[in-house]
Amino acid sequence: MSNLSCQKNFSYFAPAKINLCLKIGKKRPCGYHELASVVGFTEFGDTINIQLSDFDELILSGRFSANIETKSSDNLVMKSLNALRNLSHYIPPLKITIDKQIPVGGGLGGGSSDAATIFLALNKIFELNLSKENLIKIALKIGSDIPVCLNRNFMLMGGIGEQINPLFELDIPKYIVLTNPGFTADTKKVFEEFDKNIIERKMEYIPKELGIKQLLYNGNDLEPFAINIYPEIKKLLYTMNNLYPKKNPFGSIAVQMSGSGSSCFSLFKDKVSANVFNQKIQEAGYWSVSTKFISEF
Repeated sequence: MSNLSCQKNFSYFAPAKINLCLKIGKKRPCGYHELASVVGFTEFGDTINIQLSDFDELILSGRFSANIETKSSDNLVMKSLNALRNLSHYIPPLKITIDKQIPVGGGLGGGSSDAATIFLALNKIFELNLSKENLIKIALKIGSDIPVCLNRNFMLMGGIGEQINPLFELDIPKYIVLTNPGFTADTKKVFEEFDKNIIERKMEYIPKELGIKQLLYNGNDLEPFAINIYPEIKKLLYTMNNLYPKKNPFGSIAVQMSGSGSSCFSLFKDKVSANVFNQKIQEAGYWSVSTKFISEF
């Protein structure tokens, strides 16, 4: 008997994922690029409600729900549900409701975090007893960002997303302001722009000896190529840098783009400074939210 048989519904949290840095390496034959990234998760995110139903149903609400196809087989949440069923695990029809607060196509891993949360939730609710290692293998077949989202603390992500190691005592400010220019960035287009321009650099595999601090200060390799396609990101970053406190203790990592865009972030040591900056960004006409990193699941 599943836990869901005894309880009418379960509610789970899917945090926003932040790439505090992102180094892109050579493309593998499978089509994915080698990468190295320090990833963090925030107290801001989506809320997922799961309950028994007569048929599978995915319902989206919230600010960023309008442009998501819920009936498509490409939906990561439904793919995750079906991936577990395909392993011969019996999971009855479910009604899954997601309050979408994370910007869609914004480089904050909303879809991947939702999918990872479904894996974790169903594994627990239906007592599937799948190990984290097995969940990672299943998740990687659906999306390269999903495995890291099975965690909730700072992680070092490598390979094509399958190499995941926790980072402890990482010297990263607690508070973060997330911003978005109001449009969806196409990840595929950003990587195509990267590949088109990177040929001259002849980039090979990411050096194994690359340290965490060095990696952090390398920034985001995709940022200039995303800007080539979406100049609005450059405008947002310019606005953020102008509004950011003049005394910047964090150097080049203070204001950056996350993932393949379009969202960006700013780091702060204290809540008051983050809230003040957040207010200024909103007054400049952008969506933004002030939040903090979480370090445990």
